Amino acid sequence: MTPSNTPSIDHFQVALARYVKSVSTELADASVTRATKVAILDALAVSLGALSHPAAIAGRKYARNFSVSAGARVWGSGEMVNVEAATLVNGVPLRAYDFNDLYIGTKGGGHPSDMIPALIALAEWKNLSGQKLLEAVALGYEVAMLLCDAIDLESSGWDYPNVIAIGAACAASHLLGLSELQVQEALAICVTPHMATNEVESSELDAKLGLTMWKRFNGSDSMRQAIYACLLAEVGVEGVVRPFEGKDGFFAKVEARPDDLQKIIEVLSAKPSLSCITRVTYKRWPVGSRGQSAIQAALDARRQAGGPDNIESVSVLCDEQVHHHLFAIRSDPFNPVSRETADHSLPYIVAAAVLDGYVGTDSFDAQTVTQADRLAFVQEKISVAMAPELSLGAAGGFLAQVLITGKDGQAYLGKASAPPGHAKNRFEDTDHDKKFMENVGKFYPEATVAAMLSMIWELDKLD
Repeated sequence: MTPSNTPSIDHFQVALARYVKSVSTELADASVTRATKVAILDALAVSLGALSHPAAIAGRKYARNFSVSAGARVWGSGEMVNVEAATLVNGVPLRAYDFNDLYIGTKGGGHPSDMIPALIALAEWKNLSGQKLLEAVALGYEVAMLLCDAIDLESSGWDYPNVIAIGAACAASHLLGLSELQVQEALAICVTPHMATNEVESSELDAKLGLTMWKRFNGSDSMRQAIYACLLAEVGVEGVVRPFEGKDGFFAKVEARPDDLQKIIEVLSAKPSLSCITRVTYKRWPVGSRGQSAIQAALDARRQAGGPDNIESVSVLCDEQVHHHLFAIRSDPFNPVSRETADHSLPYIVAAAVLDGYVGTDSFDAQTVTQADRLAFVQEKISVAMAPELSLGAAGGFLAQVLITGKDGQAYLGKASAPPGHAKNRFEDTDHDKKFMENVGKFYPEATVAAMLSMIWELDKLD
């Protein structure tokens, strides 16, 4: 007879920990190495370009409570704090302007670059090489993106950092050199005591008439939990027995399908090549991915029309997801009153592009958003409608077309097409450099920006 008091096993936990320890961390080829450097480059561009955001300022104030002589630096100040505080505070500006990378998989999606500030902080604290950091980032992306293909978090009310944190825990385990059993415990501690709900995407306005500041912290707080979990596991702390497959485990809470999870176990057993990172999408403009195609079309139509003085009306036709996310669920998209209500308003996003000929972080400053003549243009000139023929979702690039009717009686069409940074319209290295210089150049001298760029592109050679 089999004894009833045999140890319980979480098969997914075991498979994931075994994968972390057994997969070759040598990056598959030059394209994967480049893609990993690009991910780090983009994350730094976005983060360092948002150091003046109120959430980033508040985060730095918090981090000063945890000053140490040997830890990780707070970006923008150089102050040294413990690795958990650095993980939190350096990740906040990454999400300040909705400008970092994106992966939308078969079931769900999110921003895998949330893990990069955490892994940089850990590598800095442990004095690890640039190559080791690249390996960890690629490994973390692989796990997070596989989970995005298998789990629909949003439908059960959970936010994407829950799966990115699992990838971060795997990556941090690699950096720390944890044993297979320690990786299992780190995963258990990561997913059980802390889960991020999707209330940050509720569209509810706070007292300042903006969206919740916690959206800027939600990702990095989850990454902090991943680092914390690995450090606890490293010293022998054990998590729950069945963190993923238990009756009240992670998969029960996110309503994951057993057959989808079995597919992940099979993929992990085959030791994937760490190439998922080559499939992420980047953003050219500081709004969500669902607004990128609309900006491109608006700028194109504006060029044809000859500028804002020749605009009688602007008609936007868009993908149904664009319409839902940037129009239908917004309380008053024709009357934005803050940065967040403007950069989540399709009418305002298009208006900014056709009025100014560009879209930058300053396009959404409160004093710019609330200008009377600007709001009048949004309310009187812009119309929005959903177009089934454009509704191809993320795979198509969240399409939108913009038609400007000129005061000269002519029609100027900005066609719907995949925006820069999408899989169908990839950035070149020069595009990544340009985005970095535009953002980081606001805070650092030109020579410093050039030195940063050179160092990132040579990261695999740094001891």
